[in-house]
Amino acid sequence: MGKGILRQIFIDHWDDFVKLYGHKIRKNVLSEVKKMMHCGSIANGYIEYKCPDCENSKKIGFR
Repeated sequence: MGKGILRQIFIDHWDDFVKLYGHKIRKNVLSEVKKMMHCGSIANGYIEYKCPDCENSKKIGFR
């Protein structure tokens, strides 16, 4: 299984699942799933690494 595949499944299907079963999902589960789906997102802050030789850079989202 590839890295992040479960996260991607949640991103792709969570909203539809909540529409159908949201009334049965505990609030803390909703909160934790939301955190998991946004984990590592550059929108939540990141650190950027730059190569001193070629100036290529890579942004890594905070977890």
